[in-house]
Amino acid sequence: MWRLVAPSACHSGTVSRWDPQRLAAEIERVGARGLPYGELHTELATRIRHVMPVDAFCWHGLDPDTHLLTTANPLELMTGGFLTRETEAMAAGAVVTSEYLRDDVNTFAELVGRRSPVAILSETTRGHPERSARYVEYLAPISTPFEMRAAMVTRGRAWGCVVMHRTEATGDFTPDEARTIARLSRPIAEALRASYRVDAARRPGEVRAPGLLILDATDDVELTTPPAATLLEPLIHDDPARREIPAPILTLAANVRRRGREGGTAPPLHVPTSSGWLTLHGCLPDGATDGRVAIVVQRAGEEYALPLRLEVFGLTPREREIATLVARGLDTAAIAERLVISPWTVQDHLKAVFTKTSTRSRRELLAQVFFCDQLPGIVAHDPLNAGGHLQPSDAPEAHP
Repeated sequence: MWRLVAPSACHSGTVSRWDPQRLAAEIERVGARGLPYGELHTELATRIRHVMPVDAFCWHGLDPDTHLLTTANPLELMTGGFLTRETEAMAAGAVVTSEYLRDDVNTFAELVGRRSPVAILSETTRGHPERSARYVEYLAPISTPFEMRAAMVTRGRAWGCVVMHRTEATGDFTPDEARTIARLSRPIAEALRASYRVDAARRPGEVRAPGLLILDATDDVELTTPPAATLLEPLIHDDPARREIPAPILTLAANVRRRGREGGTAPPLHVPTSSGWLTLHGCLPDGATDGRVAIVVQRAGEEYALPLRLEVFGLTPREREIATLVARGLDTAAIAERLVISPWTVQDHLKAVFTKTSTRSRRELLAQVFFCDQLPGIVAHDPLNAGGHLQPSDAPEAHP
């Protein structure tokens, strides 16, 4: 599914030049086809090369709620000889570190919030790309010193991003090219959204129970349960490098460790696969400080539905609704708009939710209710009830 054109075709002299308006129309047309996202990347790259040379594209999926990376497609870097199977892990580590573990320029989460979600590395660093650790550790060593990044955003939600690479021979990106890609952000985002929805429409029901995966400090698998292995198989199959540990798992683990050092918790990560969406929850088991990370893997339903257990806390239907929207990353204003109530009413309900769940903040609520409260049941292989919630084996079933 991850088929891309070879970089050698990137800027042949025989390729006709398109104007940006035609390019945007072409992207809207191909986006309406609902292609699998790997094939869509191929079509997008081919069309963008009609307006500018690019030596290699590297596409990523973004969780629209958390802006965490969910997929990675580095095949053009590999087929172009910039990366090998051995150095691909180095590159992935550099990207994850740049995004989540230290300050760096032009992170994807930062681009999502900009008016123009496109940035050229040399422009941001004012001609000193060595100020970026990503440049020093990754871009320069693989001989692609020129980088342009873009987030694909529509209606305030990001559905993916891309890194465009150039060599010294090709030269740096220009502000005009950045403006062209900025015009494509919305149509590409909508194409990616359509791709994910069509590609994840199949919802096989063989595996219903969550799975548990524990990584050690070096991201080697320390423990995995059979449901986790089954649920992650499509994610591994969709990975062009067929890595034992897919990129979203490494992304979440890095974020969990960073949030843990800051005294917080990481939000869940929603990942599209060819067999449907997965939701990944991560935490430091028992507050561990040795770098171990526990990750719960489960199927996500439509709209990133999370299997919540809010009813056991005695929350009212409205309180459960608000807590669910909190789990999806909505702020007070967005919740008020969604439910057609005032922000003050939302805050009153949230106070009641915090009281009933013995939490004091949104982060605590996410950790206590949406993950850590479920971890003992997951380890014990407790079944799910009819509502998709973990039901302790010795407790009567609760009905929503």
